[in-house]
Amino acid sequence: ILFPYLRTYLQASGRTSRLTVWGLTKGASFLLEEDRMLLNAFIKRASYYDVDFRPFHDVNLEGLRMELDESRKKIKLRERKDILPVLFVVESPTKARQIARFFGQPATRVFRDEEGVGLAAYEVPTENFVLTVTASLGHITDLTTGRGIYGVEKSNGTFVPVYNSIKKCKRCGYQYTRDGKCPLCGGDPLDSRERIKLLRKLALEAEHVIVGTDPDREGEKIAWDVLMMLSPYVRTARRAEFHEVTKKAIQSALRELRELEEKTAEAQIARRVEDRWFGFRLSEILQKRFRDRNLSAGRAQTPVLGWIIERCDEHRKRVKIGTLRELGLTIENPPYEKVRVKIEKVEEKTEERTPPPPFTTDTLLEDANRFLKLSADEAMRIAQELFENGLITYHRTDSTRVSDRGIQVAREFLGDKFHRREWKGEGAHECIRPTRPIDRERLLRLVLENVIHTSTPITRKHLALYDLIFRRFMASQAESAVVRKVSYSLKLPDRELTVERIVEARGRSFELYKFLKVEKGLPIGEAEHELQIRFVPKAPLYTQSDVIRLMKEKGIGRPSTYSQILNKLFARKYIFEKNGRLIATRRGRIIYHYLRTNYSKYVSEETTRELEKVMDSIEKGERELQGVLHELYADLTLLR
Repeated sequence: ILFPYLRTYLQASGRTSRLTVWGLTKGASFLLEEDRMLLNAFIKRASYYDVDFRPFHDVNLEGLRMELDESRKKIKLRERKDILPVLFVVESPTKARQIARFFGQPATRVFRDEEGVGLAAYEVPTENFVLTVTASLGHITDLTTGRGIYGVEKSNGTFVPVYNSIKKCKRCGYQYTRDGKCPLCGGDPLDSRERIKLLRKLALEAEHVIVGTDPDREGEKIAWDVLMMLSPYVRTARRAEFHEVTKKAIQSALRELRELEEKTAEAQIARRVEDRWFGFRLSEILQKRFRDRNLSAGRAQTPVLGWIIERCDEHRKRVKIGTLRELGLTIENPPYEKVRVKIEKVEEKTEERTPPPPFTTDTLLEDANRFLKLSADEAMRIAQELFENGLITYHRTDSTRVSDRGIQVAREFLGDKFHRREWKGEGAHECIRPTRPIDRERLLRLVLENVIHTSTPITRKHLALYDLIFRRFMASQAESAVVRKVSYSLKLPDRELTVERIVEARGRSFELYKFLKVEKGLPIGEAEHELQIRFVPKAPLYTQSDVIRLMKEKGIGRPSTYSQILNKLFARKYIFEKNGRLIATRRGRIIYHYLRTNYSKYVSEETTRELEKVMDSIEKGERELQGVLHELYADLTLLR
């Protein structure tokens, strides 16, 4: 068996061009192979490296020759600009390593601060830049707690947020911004100030800084911080936006650099100030009232806690049901233990069913919890790693839009079963989808063969979540399912029921993603059946997926905060999970009822929902940051 080895070809074809201080010359390579199967296998593998081939007869050889000559002529005459050193900053080391690998084997340098903590930088040449790719390790600043109103000073009627470097205690892990040792345990901190110094050291070697943080509010705020810290050290500072970590996406982002979207950063600033003002004030009130420093409150987490408490109360109530096991039916409050049932077929028809749209953050977290039993926090962590390794698109999104690249991926995988669908979506964000037409089995094989490189290990959980995303996306672009649906009339002594059942489903979309429940048909005729009588909870306890769906429906939180809200409730021991179900603790009930009784204006569902709309209006440029902060401050002064 012959396996095409792509690296040898890439090394050889790379010699057709030359990297000089004035630029990279263009080159051309031609692949000749008599074995058609081997050639097709090679082209397929090359696509995993974002290498595309064109048939020889489609190439204009004379035009190609002129293009190559012109490229080399410009280099000889030094008409092209020098290749400039550029510092490219992303959030995570995983993303930095993955991006650097797209452009060859990077030269790695490790800088260490006074504490001995290292910051890796990966240097690679591209067509127009010599990129030094490194990571900010997330946020580098946050609101201080030692000045003004919880970190916001008021000067001549203007609110000025005051930022400081972020400290993380080496001993207990507590994160804070005030200078000095950890306020909880007195341990020494790791200070992001040292990281900023190392980034500035790298910036001094560069002509330009490009920031490629995540394409959302939080990512824009991190970019804003990095650019503010580094812009005095370079000629220009720009923003690169990409929604998948692939070579083509990075190259496109580097060609289409943009300015920082200040309104988006301001929306995140307003969100952080609101969290700080009302979170700190409400937490102080709770801690003083209950003499417990571990208590906290927030505008988003309180309504969510209320939903869980209300459902727990409903769960305690009992209702009588009778189950007809042979028929798979349940009857509420039956007055009998045996019953004669007459079943008639009313209608049978065949119809098409459209598959569900691709995943958004909320639907991904729902299905990851329902099918894979992953918590929201774990699902988001795994999705983040899949994104940073270039396997899926950005996972914090509320859009189901599919890009042209996504359509191409689906068409290549589905072939003649492809059925393009235009799912609604706003802005540049798109759905969560795979970046390549590779299913789970092939992905695992290519990773093991080292054809696809990942910067972190790929575990079973990574593969399971990837498979869920892959199947849902491909189903959304596959032919509709064809179902056979039967309607029945059931006559009982005291009631008449109508039941519809899907008894058969077929089609590529259904094969990929079982989005329909297929059941056995009911037996036609009249017969006596025994009921299994039980007293069951009036409503089932919520799962994490149920709560996330409610957050999306009720407009509480955003894709980037769904899992964080649940995490806070778990961390404060307001809720716990048992057999996948959420249960409110006594502590959670006491805190919720106290807040609802005394501060309902500040923690109500309506107030929280309106606040989300205000943040959106800042991002869209419809509201000014200072005006919103004045309104929030007016509310804060009434909170006692």
